[in-house]
Amino acid sequence: MGAVDLCLENAKIPYRGLLVEAGVAIDKGKIVAVRRNRLPPADKTVNLRGSLLLPGIVDVHVHFRDPGLTWKEDFASGSRAAAAGGVTTVCDMPNCVPPTNSLKRFKEKIKIARSKSHVDFGLHALLPDDVDEGAKLAKAGAASFKVYTESQGDSAIPNFLGFDLTISAHAEDSVVLKKFKPQGKGIKEFIRCRPKLAEISEITRLLRLVHGAPLHLCHVTTSESINLIAKAKRAGKVTCEVTPHHLLLSSNHLRKLGPLAQTLPPLRSPADRLAVLMALRNGTVDIVASDHAPHTLKEKEKGRMNIWESPPGIAGVETSLPLIHTLVRKRRLSIFRLVEAMCTMPAKIFGIRGKSGMPKGVIKPGADADFVALDQKKKWKIKGEELHGKTKFTPFEGYEVIGKPFMTLVRGEVVFEDGEVVGKAGYGRFIPRSSS
Repeated sequence: MGAVDLCLENAKIPYRGLLVEAGVAIDKGKIVAVRRNRLPPADKTVNLRGSLLLPGIVDVHVHFRDPGLTWKEDFASGSRAAAAGGVTTVCDMPNCVPPTNSLKRFKEKIKIARSKSHVDFGLHALLPDDVDEGAKLAKAGAASFKVYTESQGDSAIPNFLGFDLTISAHAEDSVVLKKFKPQGKGIKEFIRCRPKLAEISEITRLLRLVHGAPLHLCHVTTSESINLIAKAKRAGKVTCEVTPHHLLLSSNHLRKLGPLAQTLPPLRSPADRLAVLMALRNGTVDIVASDHAPHTLKEKEKGRMNIWESPPGIAGVETSLPLIHTLVRKRRLSIFRLVEAMCTMPAKIFGIRGKSGMPKGVIKPGADADFVALDQKKKWKIKGEELHGKTKFTPFEGYEVIGKPFMTLVRGEVVFEDGEVVGKAGYGRFIPRSSS
């Protein structure tokens, strides 16, 4: 082997079930070697001095607000935050303005993202009204059909099960929610009107509707949901995700922080929080995804007087890895489960593959050279004002985490280094879903 483009040496790498001291060689955007020693000659070599080197994070649930809501975020700012957080591939949700529910809008959104994104990206499509339009979206490479059951219902889902494309569901039962009429303007009323029963009921309905077709349940929050999913996994293609905020925060934080911690589904009880963490540990939960949902501070602060005037959502694409890695350092999660849930499984479930056809989210020769290097022992506190997206506040303000990303590479190119986004807007590549 001649000289390669780049070698990263003296790293600690989760590789084939072991945490090994090794290095990687990168050429033409791909991994060409993973070795304990004797890396090939390179045009450039970076000594990582024992730092943790992980596959780039694959975050399959972000809202970058492009098009139509770009005062909150856009693909440029959102992907900068992603790069700073070690996220090398994102899948953007379709509830922008207009929603991504037609082939024309899907192509327009690809064009926007291609011009702005610092990281690679896929796109979910909103479950359309027309089955023929659904066929076009599936063929165009949509990551999934996203359905918001509260507003869209679920009766049309069986019409879209023949495309071998995952149904991704925000599962809250509109029938249940309609029974809870707001009678006040505070957080307690918000919690009362978004009961866990709405999630449990809708998941039960969805599991009956899909008849074994691929179903992905977004941001699961309750112990009962976890039990339903565990049983369903034995018979069908059911996967699910949790968010860092549902893993680490509870309804106690919601009561304290008010609209800054308001999201949907809402933060649940400490017991539910523990249940979803245990499910992540034992593999019932497949994915950790940020559900990055930014708003302006002015919009969120409206909820101080009336919680129903505050838009739900928490910005988290940049903080997800440090938060989950902190669980690893505290021995509440293994580094291998982190890699599975944040890298390998998201790419596998949503068919996210590199140019060679190999899945992203892995460290193997032939795969895209997507990496995040992490100072795994560094303790630091999250500060909203230092985040790289448009949202400069977080419910994790002052939260001490362990492990700080200091270098992110997308297809062999450094896009973030030592606190600065150094990649170019428009470098990110569209990744159509692969069914192979």
